Amino acid sequence: MLGATLDYFILRGLAHRRNLATEEQLDLRSRQVSARSFEEDPSKIHKILRRFEGHLPVDPGLQYLDMGCGSGELTIAFARFGVKRITGVDFLPRHIERAQACARLVGAGEGVRFLCRDLRTWVPEKKYDVLLSFDALEHIDEPEGCLRKMTDFIAPGGIAVLAFGPLFHSPYGDHMWDFFRLQIPWRGVLFSEQALLRVRRECFRPTDPAQGYREIAGGLNLMRYSEFLRYVRDTGWEFAYLAVNTFLKPVPPLRLLSDMVMQVPALRDYFVHNVYAVLRRAARAPY
Repeated sequence: MLGATLDYFILRGLAHRRNLATEEQLDLRSRQVSARSFEEDPSKIHKILRRFEGHLPVDPGLQYLDMGCGSGELTIAFARFGVKRITGVDFLPRHIERAQACARLVGAGEGVRFLCRDLRTWVPEKKYDVLLSFDALEHIDEPEGCLRKMTDFIAPGGIAVLAFGPLFHSPYGDHMWDFFRLQIPWRGVLFSEQALLRVRRECFRPTDPAQGYREIAGGLNLMRYSEFLRYVRDTGWEFAYLAVNTFLKPVPPLRLLSDMVMQVPALRDYFVHNVYAVLRRAARAPY
């Protein structure tokens, strides 16, 4: 906005260090597992199901794959909600270690598995009826390639269920709210990437040397909503369900305003906070 140096001093004055942690400390925390981790999961599942408005099946007869499962809380929550066979995959070892420990703690059963794999290169031993991806697609490098790779995982007639956001160009899409006292909308768009990442190293993740958004642990791909729509089309998927900014539904005036903005291509990339989508393979796309 004002150059890297001035942007840094502005942002540093708005930041705090209460959540400062090294990668070693994060690894240690990931091993501290308790049943309290699951207290809110039933409400999360109900919220997810409401937002998909009946388009997300919970069927004990189907095979599920949770792509980018993180620490496995939602994977296990789906199993406790009625899914009998579900596999969670993540590329960070500490996430899978925690997920496996959680599964043992709650007695999730043999139908719940966790694998440490890179989804970009992983070749599954079987196909899945339902692919799940929650809070992951905005972090994955080359999201178009990810959507194309998903076709390797899905069984004929299967669906891919995606919930992700906030997207980078939306008001809080920089995903850096954990170390700011004052949340400035469109911070990642308005301020220098160099300045923002410098503050992140000083106040949040001192052992993450990332010099760009795509390099940070967990990653940010800067995908726009319009790009997501194009990626879906170009990779042979079609929408069985699509909704954005679902959190506004209980507030009709804001929901109406959001719907109006979505009709303006030049604006919508800056106001799509979250996306809920169910994809099927397009009729023209071979399995």
